Formats: sequence, C-alpha cells, structure tokens
Amino acid sequence: MVSTAQWSILWEAPFREWILWGILLTLWISLVSWALALAIGIAIGVMGESPRKGARLFAAAYVEVFRNVPLLIQLFFVYFVVPMLLPTFARTYFYDVGWEAGSAILTLSLYTSAKLAEHFRAGLNAVSDGIRKGALATGLSWWQMQRYVVVPLVLRLIFPSLTTEFLTIFKSSSLAMTVGVAETTYMAQRIGFHTFHWVEANTIGTAVYLLIAWGVALAMGAVEKRMRVPGLIQRERTARA
Repeated sequence: MVSTAQWSILWEAPFREWILWGILLTLWISLVSWALALAIGIAIGVMGESPRKGARLFAAAYVEVFRNVPLLIQLFFVYFVVPMLLPTFARTYFYDVGWEAGSAILTLSLYTSAKLAEHFRAGLNAVSDGIRKGALATGLSWWQMQRYVVVPLVLRLIFPSLTTEFLTIFKSSSLAMTVGVAETTYMAQRIGFHTFHWVEANTIGTAVYLLIAWGVALAMGAVEKRMRVPGLIQRERTARA
C-alpha cells in the first residue's frame, strides 16, 4: 500500500506551532553555543601562547580532551553524569529549569571551543613578530597586546573558519534530541509519530536545515567581505574545474 503525501498537514494546528518552536529552539541553542564557544575558544587559544607553562599545558589538555571525544558521548556525559556529581538540591534545580537544553548548549560550547582554539592558534602564527614587537614597544603588557592588537587581527583572519564552525554547531544541535530537547529534528519525528506522514515530516526537517544553513553562509559571507584583511586570499566561493 502506497501512502499519498499530504503536505497541507504541516500547516495544520498544532503541527505548524511545533515546527516553528523547533526552529526557534534550534537557532537559540546554536547562537548561544556559538557565542560561548567563541569566548572560550579565544581564551584557550591565547592561553596556548602564554609565556606561562601551566597555562599552555591546560590549553593543550583542554583541546585534546574536548576535540577528540565524540560529541554524542560528551552530551550523554554532561546530561547524565554531571548532575550526579552535584548536591541533590542543585541536581533537582537543574532538571526543573530545563537541563536538557542547558546540557546541549554546554556540550556544543565546550566541543566547538576546542576546535576554535586550534583555528585561533593557527591564526596567531600568521601574526608577524613585527606586529607583536611594535605593540610591546608602545608599553602594552603581553596580555594587553593580545587583547587590543593580536586577538582583533586574528579574528579577522580566521573569520571563514568561524562561519564553518557555526554551521557545524547548527547541524550538530540535532543531537540534542537524544536528551529530549524539542528542537527541529525532535519536532519532525514527533509529527511523524502523530500523523504517520513520515515523508512530509522528514522533508520539512531537512528543508529547514538546508535553508537556514544556506542563509547563514550567505550572511556570514557578506560580513567576511567587510572584515577581510587586504592582501590575503579569500575563501573561494565558486568551484573550479
């Protein structure tokens, strides 16, 4: 028996509200995770170049742990294990306020920050010694040099990588459904279970990810043009035979 696709069902209540809520939650998780990952990644990247050995060792250990453990394993650890290490009242509070979304944001932030730290470290290698010495010659301390001179320049250099990692976070947020977060993938499956229209449900989920990913790539590409450092090669936008 072959079922007939019924696309209009996606716009009926409550399914359209489910889809909209899933999209908004996916975007919110992705944006918050990316902002946290960027802040942590910059801090770890700078620590990796610190004159203090302890800071460099911590940065190296951080990157090795969070970059090499699979994201799904980290998500399960944060969601199931971390609350067990807390006092009962704190554990109860975490689950009451929505630890599902919180664990997804924390996991995506930690995992992506380790990758961003490596991108940042690679960008630091592109900053010449002349720029560093010039900044230090003005009387800035090592940390002030990093904050006011090196970090802003590196961010412009690695902006294409930042775009890529945001898209990775956006797509990886679909794993949050495994701990009960009602994001886009979760809602698509929920619609399928309620209606048995799996073709329509999974198609709308796929379309949402494709359209938003393309939109983000276009928007970030426009920002990249404004932030590019003159004289450096830009990311290729067209495939060449």
